[in-house]
Amino acid sequence: MASKWKIGVLLLTVVALMSGCFGEKPVLDQLEEGKGKIKVVSYNEESFYNEYGNYFNIKYPDIEFEVVSYQELDANNQDGEPFDYEEEMDKFIEKNKPDVLLLSDTQFEKYAQNGKLYGLDQIISQEKFDLEGYMPGLIDLIRSKGNGTLYGLAPSFYTNVLYYNRDLFKEHNIEPPRNKMSWQEVIDLSKRFTSIGSGDNQVYGFYQSHGGLRSVVGQIVSSAGLNLFDTKSEKLLINSDGWKKAIKMATDAVRDKSIGNPSSEQRNGGMDEPFFQGKAAMVKQGTWFAQQLRDRPRYDKKLKEINWDIVTAPIDPSSPDESSNVSLSEIYGVAADSPNKRTAWEFVKFVNGPEMAKASARSMNGTIPTRKDYFKEIDGRSTESFYLLKPKLGTYSSGFWDTKAPEKFNEGFMPLVDESLKAVVDNKKTVDEAVAELEAKGQQLLNKAHEEQKAKSNDQK
Repeated sequence: MASKWKIGVLLLTVVALMSGCFGEKPVLDQLEEGKGKIKVVSYNEESFYNEYGNYFNIKYPDIEFEVVSYQELDANNQDGEPFDYEEEMDKFIEKNKPDVLLLSDTQFEKYAQNGKLYGLDQIISQEKFDLEGYMPGLIDLIRSKGNGTLYGLAPSFYTNVLYYNRDLFKEHNIEPPRNKMSWQEVIDLSKRFTSIGSGDNQVYGFYQSHGGLRSVVGQIVSSAGLNLFDTKSEKLLINSDGWKKAIKMATDAVRDKSIGNPSSEQRNGGMDEPFFQGKAAMVKQGTWFAQQLRDRPRYDKKLKEINWDIVTAPIDPSSPDESSNVSLSEIYGVAADSPNKRTAWEFVKFVNGPEMAKASARSMNGTIPTRKDYFKEIDGRSTESFYLLKPKLGTYSSGFWDTKAPEKFNEGFMPLVDESLKAVVDNKKTVDEAVAELEAKGQQLLNKAHEEQKAKSNDQK
């Protein structure tokens, strides 16, 4: 009996050793000597090779690409006929059947939830692909779009921060902004500049560089995660305490000039001229703006270099560690029906790996590497503020303009918004009156736009 027991233990030990030697069964077959061919979808072939393809072929010279360009979609949208981009995009993908898909965040969410993408969790776990190096909350954001499963990875992201002029704050003995300020705190800080200068020499505290008053309100509601519609984009949600508070905050600030709101002439002359001229203390912009601050004085001799720095964009006090400014314009995924999943995964892995993050950090093309350890400074300034806040989950807020709404609604609603907000600033309407009117007229527009969209869809069947 004892000898049988010993033999059993010996056999188990041998099996365990063999498992250790040979390892677990691969989730995907290994590459055959680094060879293969994959079809990828991208903006155009030249930009694809410049950004990723050439780098990848240095590592895998025997892997060939077939690049399918989104420019084909643009070419189909030249005849002036109504063009449903999302619908045409689906046809484009179905026709070309790429192995690797390059998707926007809204497209990615739809494809992930419709079973069009290959789940990456198992292969990532087996290959111990590093997810810890990403900015906090980013992987959670991508998972949330796939109902908890990771269907793609994003090599870069966009976000906004608050740029400020150090010298203006120092000259006027005003404490500079800090990370995680609320919108009300930024407005109160901006208000301290309202008595400095006048006319052409007026110094603004916070300068809203684009979009006018509507954009000011939109940014405040976006930071709070307030949506304009319900999840089906069928009902307007503007008549709420949150929206009213945001509209009152913005219209009060523009009326008392706590926020500089540019005229159309100023915007035509250059959205951010006051900041470049040293006449605005703060603006909210993305990474591309840092490059402008460095380069413009080199070719425009009328401008002096600005002694600038950055802090986080204004936050919602109820969630001070989160930001609704984070957006993903490029998410790479593997098609669920791809016959070349291993090769496609190698490419997605490479695009999202440390080598490409390091290269991207040097390019300063407006996007930011999602891997936080490779982009530490811009011209000697810390980039901590870009990575400090986690993406806010469960919201798609984009202010007044909503990509999920019919285009006809957006076209008709925006003039109504501008008219109502101006009436509030001019004290011709109360916030309650303006919101009630926007809700009533906006819902009529929305219902009509949905009816027209449905009728068009039925005609095409």
